[in-house]
Order: sequence, then C-alpha cells, then structure tokens
Amino acid sequence: MYEKIYAEILSFFPTTLSEIMQIKPNEWEQVEEIRIRLGQPICIRMHDKEIFLKQKVGQEDMMRLLENFSHNSIYAIQSELNNGFITIRGGHRIGITGTSVLEDEKIKNIKYISSLNIRIAREIKDCSLSFMQYIINKNSFLNTLLISPPGCGKTTILRDIIRQLSNGFGEFKGRNIGVVDERSEIAAMYKGIPQNDVGIRTDVMNNCAKHIGMNMLIRSMAPEIIATDEIGGKKDEEAIEHAIYSGVKLLFTAHGDDINDIPSNMLENKLFKNIIVLTRNKKPGEVKKIYTLKEEKYVTCI
Repeated sequence: MYEKIYAEILSFFPTTLSEIMQIKPNEWEQVEEIRIRLGQPICIRMHDKEIFLKQKVGQEDMMRLLENFSHNSIYAIQSELNNGFITIRGGHRIGITGTSVLEDEKIKNIKYISSLNIRIAREIKDCSLSFMQYIINKNSFLNTLLISPPGCGKTTILRDIIRQLSNGFGEFKGRNIGVVDERSEIAAMYKGIPQNDVGIRTDVMNNCAKHIGMNMLIRSMAPEIIATDEIGGKKDEEAIEHAIYSGVKLLFTAHGDDINDIPSNMLENKLFKNIIVLTRNKKPGEVKKIYTLKEEKYVTCI
C-alpha cells in the first residue's frame, strides 16, 4: 500500500524538491500530510512526529507542483481551486491557500498560491467491523452518528461502514447508499470514479453542499441510507428532517469531544439510535463511548 502512495505522490514533485525522495518508502506508511509553504521547508506530518526538510519552497516550485497536479492544465481544475482544494488520482486531496479574487461574494479565482496541504488518502478496510454490532439490528440499519475531534479517524471509519452497508455482509443485505461528499474525502472522486472503495450500491454527489446533495439524492436516486461527513449547520438539519420524512436512514459524522457537542435539537428530536464517540489514543478510530437510545433517553452502553 505505502509503495503505491509513495509512487503516486512523488511523481508530482519537481527535481528541485528532490530532498523529499529521502523519505524512505516504508516511512510513507505513517505519512498523513505534506505541508508545502512558500519560502518555508516542506513539513511531513506522520502519526506521531513531524519532519522538516532543509529545502525551502520557491515560487517556481509551487507553480510546477500545481501544473503537475493539474496535468499542465490549471484552467481545467479552476472550479476545484475556487473551492480551496483539488483531488488527484489515488484520492489524495490537495488543500490550497492564496489570495482570493471575489465576485458577488464568491471566490472567482485564487492567485499567488502560498500553501499546499497534501492529505494522504488511506483506506483501512474492515476497520468498522467492531462497530457493526451496534448499528445493525438483524437486517435493519439503525440511524448512527460518529463524533470525534479532527484526526481521530471518523471519515476512515465512515467510509468503511458505507462500504459494508453497500456490499452487504453476513446476513445483512446490501442497501442503496447515497453519499454527499462535500470535500471529496469519503469517495475521493477523480474524473467521476471513486478512488476509495465505497461499495457496489453507492451513488456519490461530489463537491456539493451537504443540504443540497441530500435533497438531490432523495429526489433522483431513492437511497435507503444517506451518508455524509461533518454535519452541523441549520440547512443540514432541515435536509436531515426531509430525509427522515422520506423514510431514509441516516449515517453521519460530526465534530466534537462528546455527545454534548452536537446540536441540541438533534438530541431532543432523537434522530439517532446510536451515537459513537471516537478518540485517538494508541491509534485513530478507537471507541471512547457509545450512546444508545433506550426509553427515549441516551444511555452509555460502552
């Protein structure tokens, strides 16, 4: 796996930034992000440490990287750039900052690129198996919310749950899943093809606001389950209510340290049967607590 990531990422780097080649192939198994800042050394962030290279990134280096990421056609990825990120082959996501050009309060262009953040896409298949006993009851899926602070593996686990529910496993029959991938991190679409395995019965609305994507999927694809990452806003809540009234089950994540960090009306309306809180102790995706809805109250079962 890491050899594939090593080859995919390094193929974009110009020879002027050759120092990155000194990172050994087996070390790439631990690489989570590569932060590239104009005038600064490249920072390689791993699970438990950071490595700063000696070479500083110049303007020509930055432009060459962008050209390579876009296959020499920055114009072709302009709409993605305006959203602040692009997705490349392999599902790796490149965050971008610079000077934005606004038109009607919307970003029309980003120029003078100052930073890039390469977030390494990494699937961990079957990492959700220990969760399935809580979110499946016989052949029924129970509305579930995953909560964690950033970097605790909730998107990785969400992706694998989607795959399991889509493909089916054991006695559970696969379901039609609608995924709203606003930041292209779940399926990591590249030219219309998911770079991550999200299952054989999964339809993806990519690079689309969550509330818009949920409503579109309900209208057009008749999903049995809708999944998305990092819900929270008022419009999201309205789209969730519409999904419930349409008979669609819910699989979402949200930022937070515990159950009290999610919007109070979600608790009051008891939208979720299970709320799973994740932490990152020895590794991402460890369970901190699991709350389940019993007799109209959320109680801790783990």
